Amino acid sequence: MDEEFDMPQSEENESEIIRERHERRRAKRRRIHKRRKIIRRVLFGVFLLFLMTYFSMVLYTSNFSVMETEQADFFEYNDGLDVEAFAVRSEEYITNSKKGIISYTVDDGEKINAGGSVARLFGSEVEVENWQRYNDINNELTLLRNMTGSNDSLFVDLDTVDVQIQKKITDFKNDTAQNKLTSVNKYKLNLLRLFNERTVVTGGSANFNSRIDELQSQLDEIRLSEGLGRVKSKHSGFFSSRLDGFENSFDYSKAESMKADDVKKAVRKDPPSDAVGRVITTINWYLLCPVTGEQALTIASGDRVVSVSIPRVMSGSIPATVIGVNQSSAVSDGLLVLKSDYMDGTLADIRRENISIKTYTYKGLRISRSAIHDDYISVQDYDEAGNAVGEPHDEKVQGVYVLYGKRLEFVQVKIIYSDNDFVICSDDTTDKELLNGKTIKLHDTVVVRGKELYSGKIVR
Repeated sequence: MDEEFDMPQSEENESEIIRERHERRRAKRRRIHKRRKIIRRVLFGVFLLFLMTYFSMVLYTSNFSVMETEQADFFEYNDGLDVEAFAVRSEEYITNSKKGIISYTVDDGEKINAGGSVARLFGSEVEVENWQRYNDINNELTLLRNMTGSNDSLFVDLDTVDVQIQKKITDFKNDTAQNKLTSVNKYKLNLLRLFNERTVVTGGSANFNSRIDELQSQLDEIRLSEGLGRVKSKHSGFFSSRLDGFENSFDYSKAESMKADDVKKAVRKDPPSDAVGRVITTINWYLLCPVTGEQALTIASGDRVVSVSIPRVMSGSIPATVIGVNQSSAVSDGLLVLKSDYMDGTLADIRRENISIKTYTYKGLRISRSAIHDDYISVQDYDEAGNAVGEPHDEKVQGVYVLYGKRLEFVQVKIIYSDNDFVICSDDTTDKELLNGKTIKLHDTVVVRGKELYSGKIVR
């Protein structure tokens, strides 16, 4: 009886399990269908967003001009050459056969007269030190007394004094960097004078009485010796205490006709054993510069003045006249000959230097090279009396597109210098090369890059 009762119950449980399985499968299919539906909606939304973005971009680019512009600003460009130069001067040795320790009494580059003293001879280092100390103190004392007596009548401009102070400080830094320490005391006195002038100009006053008394007391304590004699120059000119062995390497009178090989053959010779300095006997001197045939083409001969800078020894530049470029043929390497009459202590000592020659200076409006285009402008012809002849006609010229408000206008330009990245244009509207008398102006907005550019286009 028990077995007959259990069998129906087992079948009923099994049927319930089967129904639950079917229900779970249907629920799972519903969830999968729902997820697929959500994914399709998301994908459709992404696709719709892509289409909207794409058509917006097409609409924007079809109605608006994407352009890059820049401002036409004033620009100055110095074109030139960097070459090695050899200095040639008319020079004579200053010799001394007497015994003694030399103390120079003039600075390099200082003008001296024939028969003039350039140094003193002393018997000991102590005498040299006393002599130099005496001169330093006496120079400062003289300066302070002069400043004390001139304060009431000093008329100088403050800006001028400040510029002079800055220049002296810069010169002192340059000399110190080059180990030129002999002129330290001279810089000290010059700066003292300038600072005193500045004090007076700004309403202050300077009293140097205590310093004058102190210096006078020091001066009185020095036991000064007149020394063993003097060293004198037989020639007048510019003095230099430095010898390099090239003083007589060239015939100065032939400097203007020398060739590049002459400079290459320059030989250093030991100065005479009794030489203590030299004198540059003429104010004119030369810079001989070997150049390539290509470089020679950039130099115009015929008394043309250029600016020369010598970075190692000076921060500024000096004027020099182009005598010519000596070549064996029009395309061969040559020797550029420059002539100068500018002289100071630094220039008196140079021999072989790397120099920069400023050959041309271009001044105008700078714009990017990519802004240059070829297009047409309207041109009206006129007769000699200034009357219009015929109808206006179009001429193809080189120019740029300028943005005036929201409207583009093509204007002709005259390029006076061209580089790989930029050009410099003239802003002179009277130039005859400008066919309609119009060109770019300072601060014009120039189109550097853009599509479908034409005169009259409205830029939104």
